[in-house]
Amino acid sequence: MHGSPSRLWLRPSIVFVAVALGMFASWFIEWRQADANMLSTARERGAALFRLVELTRDWNARHGGVYVPVTAATRPNPYLDHKRRDVVTREGLALTLVNPAYMTRQIAEIAQQAEGIQLHITSLNPLRPANAADPWEAAALRRFDAGVPEIVELIPGASPVHRYMAPLRITQPCLACHEKQQYRLGQIRGGISVTMPAADLLAIRDGVRFRSSAVHLLMFAVVAALLDLLVRRTRNHLQALERLAQEQEKVIDERTHALSEANAELEVELADRELAAAVLSNAAEAIIVTDAGGRFVEVNPAFSRMTGYAASEVLGKAVSMIKSGRHPPEFYEEMWQTLSHENRWQGEVWNRRKNGELFFVWMSVARIAGGAQPVRYVATLTDITQRKELEDALRHRAYHDPLTDLPNRALFADRLRVALLQAQRHGRAFALCFIDLDYFKPVNDEFGHAAGDDLLVETARRLRVCVRAADTVARVGGDEFAAILTEVPSREEVEEVAARIVAELARPFELKVGTVRISCSIGIALFPEHGSDVEALQHYADAALYEVKAASRNAYRIAGNGEDKR
Repeated sequence: MHGSPSRLWLRPSIVFVAVALGMFASWFIEWRQADANMLSTARERGAALFRLVELTRDWNARHGGVYVPVTAATRPNPYLDHKRRDVVTREGLALTLVNPAYMTRQIAEIAQQAEGIQLHITSLNPLRPANAADPWEAAALRRFDAGVPEIVELIPGASPVHRYMAPLRITQPCLACHEKQQYRLGQIRGGISVTMPAADLLAIRDGVRFRSSAVHLLMFAVVAALLDLLVRRTRNHLQALERLAQEQEKVIDERTHALSEANAELEVELADRELAAAVLSNAAEAIIVTDAGGRFVEVNPAFSRMTGYAASEVLGKAVSMIKSGRHPPEFYEEMWQTLSHENRWQGEVWNRRKNGELFFVWMSVARIAGGAQPVRYVATLTDITQRKELEDALRHRAYHDPLTDLPNRALFADRLRVALLQAQRHGRAFALCFIDLDYFKPVNDEFGHAAGDDLLVETARRLRVCVRAADTVARVGGDEFAAILTEVPSREEVEEVAARIVAELARPFELKVGTVRISCSIGIALFPEHGSDVEALQHYADAALYEVKAASRNAYRIAGNGEDKR
């Protein structure tokens, strides 16, 4: 027997479910296609009628209108402004001029009487009140202005209809009458809506749906019958196999039975190996199998695609050949400790491809050991480099000033809190500097915002040069900057940095619009001298900055010092 009875019963059920799902999908597609076909037919009908009316109107416009006898059905058009709208022939026959719009209404009346089709010429600014657009037509006209070429919709109800509408554009013959209305060649003047009874197309659609449902239902019944037959045969086959097994158990001795069990186990093992090989070869994720020493034992094709290494290039070698160098040794030590205690580990890891390019993966590792088999580690790698780069870009954008690329107020506040905690923990000093540009507004007003932006970008560059890599410079307002000077051993070193900033920003700025000059004022608070919390430090730094700007500018002042320095 090639499987347990429960598995043999399960296989027909799986096949039946798969076939049923396929039939449902086919029925659903045909059901939706019937709607699409109906709407396509309605669009073709509406487009043909619209084009016929459009050509008729164009013919009328090219001939400057046509004269017809005045009758009860063809009375003079009160909305037509034409000096020869009404004429009388030599025989005394009264004629009136029929323009394109009047002709369209005449055609619409004939179409409605003959086919029940309603044609309506309309506009958002109609001359004739009867040509005013209904809500559906008004919405369609606004969509034409947005570039939609045509519209067709099924309007449900007691008497469902298909409505089609396309825009009417001003042609050269139309300008004879409409140029005085400020229309231009090619401009949309309005549109013609075509309202067609939908009952016949709905009947065709419902017929198609009914036939499709009947065919699929019949197929479902056939499949169900075949499944029932298959289940019956499977059940009989199982019963026969069970009887045979019972008889064999009576005559087969213990050694033969043991051999049979061994063969069954071998078959299962071979099947499992074939399944494992298929999974390994077809998995989308990279799969690595290593020995206890961390050397490659097996890799799948996805690993080669991800790293650029062929299997022959890595088998037998240490997995460290794909390390990125970004993680410290403690990272890998913790990974191996977790594997030793919990037999599994997962997390984000930087690796390196064969061409030297770094890539970021989500890696899951499991330790496999059992019986006489050697210990193996199986790892799956999912490349998440693009997602990581996008996250980093979004994080950078959220916490950096878009103009200068300096940290913004939010990131600066976070770094200030971190600097305070580290200083408190390790007993270190640091300085908080508020930097305000002097005379920036006159530059902005005289040379424009673009010049002001260039000045701010250059200011940010100079500030970076004036501080160390471990320090933080941020733009916290329009022309307001701030700096955190960490681990400063003395007041003199803080003053040295502040003096350097004052001198650097006092140098002329060579901008695209010319040379400009500004200066800066700096207020400084020291930890722990001026406070042990963020609010106190900010208060003292802000007060010192205010004193500088009120006294001299182009200088710095340490809180409580009472003296500006340059």
